[in-house]
Amino acid sequence: MTESEKEIGGAPILHDGRYLSLTYDEKRLPKTAYPRRLAAYLTKSFLAPRGRLLDVGSGRGDFLEAFMGQGLQVAGVDISPAAPGLAPNHDVRVADLEREAMPFDKDSFDFAFSKSVLEHTRAPLKLLAEIKSTLKSGGVVIIMVPAWETGYKGSFYIDHTHITPFTLPSLEDAMQLAGFELVHSQLFWQLPFVWRRPWLLPLLWVIRMLPLPYRPMQKTNWPDSVNKIIWFSKEAMLLCVGRKPVA
Repeated sequence: MTESEKEIGGAPILHDGRYLSLTYDEKRLPKTAYPRRLAAYLTKSFLAPRGRLLDVGSGRGDFLEAFMGQGLQVAGVDISPAAPGLAPNHDVRVADLEREAMPFDKDSFDFAFSKSVLEHTRAPLKLLAEIKSTLKSGGVVIIMVPAWETGYKGSFYIDHTHITPFTLPSLEDAMQLAGFELVHSQLFWQLPFVWRRPWLLPLLWVIRMLPLPYRPMQKTNWPDSVNKIIWFSKEAMLLCVGRKPVA
């Protein structure tokens, strides 16, 4: 890696344990019930309640705990050397999956999950191929990334380590090119009350149309609960599910 590559950000800064420690600092990002609620929803919707799951980009281990709470055996991999120390009760290994092989045995997981990781990569197909290699025949992967076509078009680069934006078609293309089948992607709103009551979805579209400021894009005095409703009404995720072909 050249000196200029070290200076311009992107993947190199993710190798620095300070990045993960900063972005997952509990004062900046307090722990909430959201990972538990999301894991419960995804397990019920797409996964079996038994099996082994790999969290790719496991961070401080919030989703490791959440999926373990759903009855799954869990392990994690992350680019940051700080990750194992942030989740000391789990098997978390360090690897740059754009440049290195997956540090787990091939065909050893039933499921894989990755949230807010793929957009940080310059070689997303390499990372997806590494995920596929570690899945068993017929194994299921769930990928979640910011949806470029929603409000993230404006806020995507608020995180300077974001590199590759995705749309519904481009994410499906990437998954298929990496060798996954039965690929399906959808817009996903990070508001649990909409998962339980989809008839409330029109309310989100009304909020999207209103010129309401929200953190982190602007400084506001909204209470956190109100800010989250505005924020996640304006910015959706993409949720993509695929399967490793049955051998």
